[in-house]
Amino acid sequence: MKKVMIMGVGPGFGLALAQKFGEQGNTIVLVARNSGRLTEYQEELAKNGIKASWHAVDVTKHEQVQQLFQDESEVDTLIYNVGNTALDDPLTSSLDDIKATFETNVLGCIDACQQFVNTKRPQTILVTGGGAALHPSALTTTLSLTKAALRSYVLSLHDVLKEKGIYVGLLTIQGIADVGAAMQPIKIANAYVEAAQQRNNAEIFYPNNQGSKLSEFEQLQQLAKDPKTVEKVLKNHPEFAKYLHYLKK
Repeated sequence: MKKVMIMGVGPGFGLALAQKFGEQGNTIVLVARNSGRLTEYQEELAKNGIKASWHAVDVTKHEQVQQLFQDESEVDTLIYNVGNTALDDPLTSSLDDIKATFETNVLGCIDACQQFVNTKRPQTILVTGGGAALHPSALTTTLSLTKAALRSYVLSLHDVLKEKGIYVGLLTIQGIADVGAAMQPIKIANAYVEAAQQRNNAEIFYPNNQGSKLSEFEQLQQLAKDPKTVEKVLKNHPEFAKYLHYLKK
């Protein structure tokens, strides 16, 4: 039985990852900041026959990340799914906010990967990227620059660790979570399971296995033409409301 650590577990995609990898017979290690929610996720997985433990960790705190991998030194697969996906623009983003997002989206991943490769049996690293890395836009300024930096790091790491028999894969997710059949969390999670099994490509584009021609911003603009779709998107992503006037241009 192998052990899979998922850093960045929430009620949607992170939990879906835990479910799918647990169904493969793996023991799951859940990592997030909120201990109360982690307990709930552990109980939910247990109801489905999946064994899981959890650690409350802030990935921007090096000491906490270091202690995590000292406590969990026999993990086979690391999934870095932590990300601040808040929308912003190039004129009003504060330097403090940009720095905080960089620490979460990029430096946290680098720290986790460096700690993981020095544990007892590292085999696989999967990292959640995003289409914003390829298509910067007015509403995803900091998200785009951090995802681009993350992409650069993970692709470089793939080349270095390949020689050591450790597979590193970047899952570039192109779309709006929970909008459309392909963007349902459980379907996206399947792509991670396949990547871990196949251990081939440095970068996997989801969906359709190819880079999207549209940015998330352009996808949102298309969605904004349908009032019913807008209502659904805002229900799942209320932070989009303040930028709705941009989307309707």
